[in-house]
Amino acid sequence: MPPMSRVARLSIGPMLAVGGSALLAVGQPWLGSRTRVLDWHACFCDPGGDQSSWFITTFITWFQTMAVLVGAMVGRLAVPRLTGPGRAVTTVALTLAAAVGALVGIPVAVREVAIGRPPPYTSLTVASVREAAIVGLALGTVAAFGALWSARAAVGATLSWAWLWLVGLASTSHSGGYTAALGMLYGYSGRSAVARLADIIPLAIMAAITAGTAWWGTRRGGPRFAGMYAAILGPSLVLAAYLRSGFPNDNAGGIENAFALMLITMMAAAGGAAAGAWRGPCRHQLLDPLIIILAIAGILSAAGVGVAPVDHGPAPFSNPVTGTLVVAALLTLPFLPGVADSATASRREQVTYSPRP
Repeated sequence: MPPMSRVARLSIGPMLAVGGSALLAVGQPWLGSRTRVLDWHACFCDPGGDQSSWFITTFITWFQTMAVLVGAMVGRLAVPRLTGPGRAVTTVALTLAAAVGALVGIPVAVREVAIGRPPPYTSLTVASVREAAIVGLALGTVAAFGALWSARAAVGATLSWAWLWLVGLASTSHSGGYTAALGMLYGYSGRSAVARLADIIPLAIMAAITAGTAWWGTRRGGPRFAGMYAAILGPSLVLAAYLRSGFPNDNAGGIENAFALMLITMMAAAGGAAAGAWRGPCRHQLLDPLIIILAIAGILSAAGVGVAPVDHGPAPFSNPVTGTLVVAALLTLPFLPGVADSATASRREQVTYSPRP
């Protein structure tokens, strides 16, 4: 049987993107409701001021976002490697195809509200869930376009998506009657060792994913700055899903946890990018070790001051030493990889890239 032609593969890619995103847009809310990741009758305390029901709309936004992104990646698997104008056209086609497929997720999410029948005093209305799904579709379209241009961003975001689904499913086993919160093992409350581990594990694995993704992007001479920011696409989408709901009052500290996730994964990505460059042909004798040291110190200090999350530890930045380390890492790590790239630009121009990283 002759191999599939290039034109045939280009036409199959968008069809797979439509089918993949549609399947995920329908399947994620359905599975979330059946596994109680979306618990429409959880112990909401909205009448007393705790707006915990907004966690469900946060999940709906994230589900739609990842349906578009992962659907586009499924379509990309069938498309041959392209360069120049052909790559741009294919990227746009796959992105739009995935967005079209995910449109079916909007009525499905609305239908889950009707089936779940949440208490009337919550913010879970047809309008709010529909809005969350539409915003997620828009976020996913932008994210998918970026991920199609960067294999590092695609891999990191997909691994983050798989891990956070596992965290959500694990939260339902010990939720204490509350609905799950995206990115948190919610329900293990208090100051016990188990509660602290429940705080740390989701963040630690996400930090490992971003650090590994950034390291992969720079180990053969890739720029540190691009590798770092591509690696944090997954955590950025989590934060965006939380920000869509604003800053409601909830006992779990969901928005604080999302900011902590962004903070720690950014530092981890910077350290991973510098570590990859240090082992590669474009190392910098001073800046790469400095970035790695700042990243490690910043992550450990952020955990030490209770930033991850804030309700199970001392007040953030109450210790002047650890607080100073976190601030120093925040002020320098977003820019130091770019400075190191500039300092090693001449060596990077001499690097011959292999076809596959």
